[in-house]
Amino acid sequence: MGSQFDTNFMVTVALKAAIKYIPITLELALVPFIVGTILGTIIALVRLYNIKFISRILQVFVVIVKGVPVVLQLLIVYFAVLQCFDSIAKGLHLAIRAKNINSVYIGLIALSFFATAYISEAIRGALIAVKEGQYEAGYSVGLTKAQTLIRIILPQALPVAMPMLCSNLIGLVKGSSLVFMISVTDLLNGALITANSNYKFLEAYVAAAIVYWVMCIIIEKIFYSLEKRFYAFNRG
Repeated sequence: MGSQFDTNFMVTVALKAAIKYIPITLELALVPFIVGTILGTIIALVRLYNIKFISRILQVFVVIVKGVPVVLQLLIVYFAVLQCFDSIAKGLHLAIRAKNINSVYIGLIALSFFATAYISEAIRGALIAVKEGQYEAGYSVGLTKAQTLIRIILPQALPVAMPMLCSNLIGLVKGSSLVFMISVTDLLNGALITANSNYKFLEAYVAAAIVYWVMCIIIEKIFYSLEKRFYAFNRG
């Protein structure tokens, strides 16, 4: 093991390896983010309007998911999918088994649960932040609940939610590194593979950190730009 930091190895080997796996890391972050935004918005609206029974069930779901570390969620979903899929496949006399499933899909499912719970809270908080009078103003001019929500409430709530949505997406980018637990190679683990033969793990970690940092900076810039546009649109 070398005693000095090998900058050349970090740049020419580890950094290139980390960059190579950016697409899989983005997939593991963006797909759950999109799914979480859609389902999270639905959950937030159900809880906001306090729909009987369903609201309570969804509240329990959010509490459970938020109370369990994402790495445990990943492993629980992984083993649950393996067992359930094999049982169903045997029952239907199918040749395919759980071992034939790409683990990336399991990672996407687990991270989507995580994203849905947290994004639903971000959306719900943004909706609550809109003053009660805005709802009443919509109803007073003859708008239905749906029309009031789409035309008045959501345009005001979205800019409020943007910082939290940005944090959630960044959290997914960083949380995707846990997929090595289910044998998926992402940005971090791609960089670490290069250090297995020479033990230059510090260089690999620094290379991965640089790529994560750049990605998160870009995401923050994009969301900041969107937030400004939404606020300008509302003022207009």
